[in-house]
Amino acid sequence: MRFWRDNFQTEDSIGIHEAHLENDTAKTITIDNDTFIDFNRSGSPLIEIVTKPEFTNEDQVIEFLKELQRVVKWNNIGYADLEKGQMRVDVNISIKESNSEQLGRRVEVKNINSYAAIRKAIQYEFSRQRDY
Repeated sequence: MRFWRDNFQTEDSIGIHEAHLENDTAKTITIDNDTFIDFNRSGSPLIEIVTKPEFTNEDQVIEFLKELQRVVKWNNIGYADLEKGQMRVDVNISIKESNSEQLGRRVEVKNINSYAAIRKAIQYEFSRQRDY
């Protein structure tokens, strides 16, 4: 499956590796050194979409997510509001050496709730892996 739209910044499409339904379990909240579990959204349906590793920069990721958010809202699938937890993003980052076909070690940053935080996570992890 491919995800593509005319106004996408690049003419490349993004491959969808997998999309499936899940049930949300709970939300963990950490205050000081204590962790609490909020079961209020337990059992809520969610859709997990896993893309292929085709993004080359954070701008592509942000644009893809904004387009996905528009599709979800337009089709009345959900509100997809990041700040309200209606859409959460796990970002996987790995660097491929320019002379290699193999991706490096993958690091996953989970449950990011804003475009600014997604951008910062990608930039930070890219720099960390590059300098390692």
